[in-house]
Amino acid sequence: MAVLYNVCDIFDNLCEKTSLSIPPLKQNYLKIEFENNDNNETVYHGQAPTLPFAASEVYNVPVCNWRHLSVEHPDCKSVYEVTFDISGTNLSFRPGDTIGVIPKNLDIEVDVVIDHLDLTSVVDCSYTITVDSGQKGAKIPAHVPVKSRLRHVLTYCVDIRAVVKKLFLLALSRYTKDEREKSALEYLCSKEGSPAYATHILNKNLCILDLFAIFKTCKPPIEIILEYLPRLLPRPYSIVNSELANSNELKICFSVMNIGNNRKGLVTGWLEQIIKEPSLEDLITNISLKEDKVTVVHKVPIYLRKNINQFSFPEVFTSPLLLVGPGTGVAPYIGLLEQMECQGNKQGWGMIWLFFGCRNPNLDFIYKKELENFVSKGVLNKLTTSFSKWEGSNNKKYIQESILQNGEKVSKLLKEGAKVYICGNVRTMAAQVKETLVKCLVEYTDNTQEEAEKFISDMQKNKRYLVDSWN
Repeated sequence: MAVLYNVCDIFDNLCEKTSLSIPPLKQNYLKIEFENNDNNETVYHGQAPTLPFAASEVYNVPVCNWRHLSVEHPDCKSVYEVTFDISGTNLSFRPGDTIGVIPKNLDIEVDVVIDHLDLTSVVDCSYTITVDSGQKGAKIPAHVPVKSRLRHVLTYCVDIRAVVKKLFLLALSRYTKDEREKSALEYLCSKEGSPAYATHILNKNLCILDLFAIFKTCKPPIEIILEYLPRLLPRPYSIVNSELANSNELKICFSVMNIGNNRKGLVTGWLEQIIKEPSLEDLITNISLKEDKVTVVHKVPIYLRKNINQFSFPEVFTSPLLLVGPGTGVAPYIGLLEQMECQGNKQGWGMIWLFFGCRNPNLDFIYKKELENFVSKGVLNKLTTSFSKWEGSNNKKYIQESILQNGEKVSKLLKEGAKVYICGNVRTMAAQVKETLVKCLVEYTDNTQEEAEKFISDMQKNKRYLVDSWN
């Protein structure tokens, strides 16, 4: 878990500056008092934080099935599909909808904070947080309970993996005994140290766990941690299946991300663990006796999210649909195609053309059988694939290249009123696809660059160009 280098070594020369431009540091305004009692209540100042874009209450739903969609290989991220049993809920969903999965911090990472700050004796005691009345405008962060237990807060309320911001570094420096470590922290949060902060903190996704491993003498009071750590937020996932096929099941798919520093994605790593390698705690707390059989039932807290991007599909459509979804971005389209299959072939419906991309068709072509089945049944009219890392193949290309190769047909469909859906990574793919569609219009219609850009912009305004993206 810990970063395997010492940041202080990097700044031996950089920290020789005698004067640094350091932002002003506000005084610590939180005060925490512990009581050794049996009170387990969690109380907020006012209402508890609301769930982002919630369209339902939270349900703890069991995992009833799962499968590995990709091939286990060093060059391939693991991709899984997980099926939740929602028969005990009133969840109702449509293709394009998403759920929020409510995460928890890993016990082993919570213990790092507890052990480093010597909190073992109080972490399971009830506490009360107050604000220093002398600090004007000071208030308890909305996501931090005024009454609770530290273990609960560190597990469910604060994001201990959040990249540490500059003011947090400055606050930490005030509780660092070793002068060399303190100087390094001060340099990182200074104006002069901005490039070093970007290189060694932002780009390496360093969080408080890493800093405690690097800066051994940094031992702030827990009030500082609670003041600066942001809220632990739910993670959104597209729903893969159609309610028409089975209203008692809800499926999501996800790739297990390696986020650096020997860590996997918080939710994806957790889901992978509970379906593949349940811990002893899982075995004890989730055990179930049914029909004289002992089984382990894993429950995951989820809720339905509002479709704020309006990334939904029309009930009936006569215009073509152009669907773009590399990797797990194909998820909402599987639900759409499954729903259309359940509804039966509708005469007069518009065509559906899916552009799918992955690295290697032999490793991570997820839902290949399902997509080929949709094509064979005429539910999906056209499937165009792209494989970016298929060595030794003439088909080695990215999804935007496939769109460009079919630019004349794509441009014709756009002009005929096609609706475009893009699901994927906002930083790269989504922006590149937009640029590619503009190129197609410029090359195969009489549009100038400016006119093509305005055409796509107008599509966005008129909800004919919809994007469901993530970072």
